[in-house]
Amino acid sequence: MILLTNEDVEPLLNMPDCIAAIEAAFADLGREDAVDIPRQDAIVPNKREGAIHDLKTMSGSWPKAGIAAIRLNSDIVTSPVINGSVRRVKLAVSPPGGRYNGAVLLFSTDTGQLLAMVNDGIMQRTRVGATSGVAAKYLARTDAKTLGMLGTGLQAGGQIEAMCAARDFETIKIYSPTPANRKSFAEHYRKVLDRDVRAVDSAEEAADGVDVLVTATNSLTPTIKPEWLKTGMHLSSLNRTELVPGVFARVDRLVVNARAGGTSYTARGTPEFGGFNQNDRNSHSGVAGISKVPELKDMVSGKAQGRQSASEITCFHNFQGLGLQFAAIGSIVYREAVKRKIGLELDDRYFTQDVHP
Repeated sequence: MILLTNEDVEPLLNMPDCIAAIEAAFADLGREDAVDIPRQDAIVPNKREGAIHDLKTMSGSWPKAGIAAIRLNSDIVTSPVINGSVRRVKLAVSPPGGRYNGAVLLFSTDTGQLLAMVNDGIMQRTRVGATSGVAAKYLARTDAKTLGMLGTGLQAGGQIEAMCAARDFETIKIYSPTPANRKSFAEHYRKVLDRDVRAVDSAEEAADGVDVLVTATNSLTPTIKPEWLKTGMHLSSLNRTELVPGVFARVDRLVVNARAGGTSYTARGTPEFGGFNQNDRNSHSGVAGISKVPELKDMVSGKAQGRQSASEITCFHNFQGLGLQFAAIGSIVYREAVKRKIGLELDDRYFTQDVHP
C-alpha cells in the first residue's frame, strides 16, 4: 500500500489526461458499466460558536480502470460573512500547526486490496476542474475565445486550467472581491498558461462579452445575475447556491453533474447553513423539474445532446460531487505513482487480515 501526500500527487497529474479519464468514467456510468454512491454527511455541532463537524463520504467504482475509491473528509466548517457574502469556510485546526483532514482510499476491483491512501486536496481540485472541462467540451462553442472567471481560490485554479485545456482562449478576465487575490491569481496564470489573463474590478466586468463564464466560489449566496447571460454563452458553476432560478430560465440547454443529491444526517442543535444541508431540496440544485434535466453521464454516453447551435445559451451546473470522479483521477495517480516510484510504501499486512470480517 502506498501513502501519497498532495505534494506527491501534484506532479503526477496533467489536466488533459484527467479530462479524458473523467469523460471515460462518466461514459461508463451512463452505460451502467460503473457505479457511483451519492455523498453522505454526518453533521454535529462543534464547540466553536457557529461551527459544525461534518464527516463526509462519497464513493464510486470504475471496473475498466480496476479502481474503486472512497473519499472521506472530517471537516470543521463555518459560515462567516466575507465582503458582504456568506461563505462556506473550512477551518484548519488539526495539529500540527493547523491542517485539514481529507483522504481518498483507492482499492483494486480485482483483488479488493487497498492500493493507496492519498491526500484529497489536489485530487479534489483536479476532479472538479476536469469535470467542468468535459462539460465545456460538449457545451461551449468551439470558437470560444474569451473566458470570465469569478473566484480565485483552489477550485478556481482547477477551473481555469480545465477550461484552457478544453478551448483555446485568448483573453481571460478574473474577478474576486479581494483586489490582492484577483491580481495575484491573474499574474500567476498569465505566466502558467501564457495567455492574456487580467484582473477586473467587478463580477459584471468579468461576465461582460465573454464566451464562457465560470463561477467557482464558496459563496452561499448567488453570484450570477440572469441579465449577464448572452446569446452563445456557456455558463459553468460549482456551488448549488451560486445560481438562481432566473439564471436557469435564461438557459437553452442545461446539464447537471448528477440529479441525485446526497443525504445529510444532522444532530440536534446543529447550526443551519443556507444551501449546505444535502436534504434541503429547495437549495439542492435551484433547478425546477430537475428530474427531466440531462446528467453529464447522459451527454458523454450519447444519450443526450450537447450544444446544437452557436446561439444557444448552455449551462453546466456542477452542484453535486461524485465519488466516481476520485476513482477516475485515482487511476492516474496510482498508475503514475507506481511507475515513478513515488510515495511511502507500507506493508500490505497492516491493511489486510486473515480473519473473515
